[in-house]
Amino acid sequence: MVKHNNALPNVHLRKHWGRFVRTWFDQPAKKQKRYLARKSKAKKVFPSPISKLRPVVAGQTRKYNGMLRYGKGFSLAELKAVGLTARFARTVGIATDHRRTNANKEAFDRNVDRLKDYKSKLVLFPLKEGKHKKGLIPDSTAEQVADKAAQVQNRNKNVLSMPPKDTGVDTVVLTEELTKHRAFQQIRQAQVDHKYSRKRYRMQKFKEAVEKAVAKGEEPPKSKRSIKRAQNKNQK
Repeated sequence: MVKHNNALPNVHLRKHWGRFVRTWFDQPAKKQKRYLARKSKAKKVFPSPISKLRPVVAGQTRKYNGMLRYGKGFSLAELKAVGLTARFARTVGIATDHRRTNANKEAFDRNVDRLKDYKSKLVLFPLKEGKHKKGLIPDSTAEQVADKAAQVQNRNKNVLSMPPKDTGVDTVVLTEELTKHRAFQQIRQAQVDHKYSRKRYRMQKFKEAVEKAVAKGEEPPKSKRSIKRAQNKNQK
């Protein structure tokens, strides 16, 4: 409430909110439109799959790198492992990405197996009936083309489903050596060794120089800097 001799509040809440409201009344119609577009595309590309085969990759950042998703295209190394070129792969429904590289062997093997599975199930129709070409992937035989399975179109959005996630846990027998091991102490020791590695290297070199001078009967160097000066003089 207002205190003392002040004006009463008159809040202007009429902000023409209707101009900023977004409606979605066409949602059912858009859904039907997308369905008809997919149906039309499937009819147009029959008997080819409606989508291209894409690799399975790990998500970005530490939060999502444990989750798998579909990538843009197979790397050149993955295609080479199954005996395909990027140019030919694009003609048989395989997406390629020349920028992608393989970070680890596990992901590489996963996508190589995916390509091998696709090749084993692929029915490649000859461009001209009765003329079967022998290329990187030879044309299917007349029996394979006439088979009922070849007349069924793959309408899966990702062609092949994602491999099942391995939820198994490897058990380890706790030995006395494992229980006594201190991982944190090992990490700290490695950090300290790295920090003082250069200093220890210089000290070792200085001791060797002193021992060498004493063995020759010469005056031993007083510091590491004096050794450096002597080396610079010799170089000049």
